[in-house]
Amino acid sequence: MDTTESNAPQDAIETLRERWGRLDPRQIAAWRQMSPARRLEIAFQAYQFALDVVRHTERKAHPELSPQELAWRVTRRMQGNPRLGR
Repeated sequence: MDTTESNAPQDAIETLRERWGRLDPRQIAAWRQMSPARRLEIAFQAYQFALDVVRHTERKAHPELSPQELAWRVTRRMQGNPRLGR
């Protein structure tokens, strides 16, 4: 394995830290008090909300899209990869 591959996880962590900024210790404490099931439920709700927002904005920007084309646009945005699919 070359050094680029071995640094990839650490680079990803640093990128997230830069994007998120300083974490609020109170929020961390609140998350730690939740059960794993509750944290997972909140994560699913957040993902569903993001998915709904992306779907809505894509539909509004491109009302002519077929359901399949819309689904691919949403998938590409959610995955951050404009080359996915067709």
